[in-house]
Amino acid sequence: MKLFLLAFVMGLCNWMHKMEIGYNTGYSIFESPVTSGVLAGLVLGKPIEGLMIGGTIQLIYVGVIAPGGNFPTDSAIAGACVAPIALMTGMKPSVAVTLAVPVGLLGVFLINLRKTLAIRFAHSADKYAQEADTKGIFRCAVIYPALLNILVAFLPVFIVVIFGTSVVNIILKYIPDVVMHGLEVSGGMLPALGFALIIHMIGKSQYIPFMLIGFFLCQMTGWSNLILGVFGVCIAMIVIMLKRENNGEGDEA
Repeated sequence: MKLFLLAFVMGLCNWMHKMEIGYNTGYSIFESPVTSGVLAGLVLGKPIEGLMIGGTIQLIYVGVIAPGGNFPTDSAIAGACVAPIALMTGMKPSVAVTLAVPVGLLGVFLINLRKTLAIRFAHSADKYAQEADTKGIFRCAVIYPALLNILVAFLPVFIVVIFGTSVVNIILKYIPDVVMHGLEVSGGMLPALGFALIIHMIGKSQYIPFMLIGFFLCQMTGWSNLILGVFGVCIAMIVIMLKRENNGEGDEA
């Protein structure tokens, strides 16, 4: 019963994201793997573990943008599918990240399929607009897309969560330890890639060395994120003060 509830909640989460309920507010909330991780954790009684897994998956998508509405990957379906499976199988967050990447890429095909099928609704809405049929426009804008999203957003996640756990458990039993270690190492690097993407996107690629320093300090020292955050804030303040001093000297000259 809990498995069906979990599959329903994860499918509903992805459905609400694709419906863009609340527009930017609701869209952003349900897009985040953190939301999927927390919800899955609450259903399974592991909220902290769910938050950790969802947060780790989220890190690889922090620098992903959708220019022109073309999504390079689907973080919502990645979190909705991988977070519950990782919780039920005891998968480490670093390994869950490596599983999230291909799932997110496959999710793009469902997004494109949904857009292709929904074109018909737009044409019908234009026809109803010419006839001043507000009810017809409402059906094309809300009802029909909601029904379509049940097929291309809710059901895929529901099925993956229901049957994916047993499949992943079987696969994990036959994966050699050396391969699992390799997945953990590569998964640990993916969040760093996400930060590098966002640094590059905002045009501050000169700060990438600071990101690399923080990444390797985390891997080599085992310090907590809180300690690294304090060091990061201190370094940022030092850089800002040095820039202000240099600008002040330039003005005096």
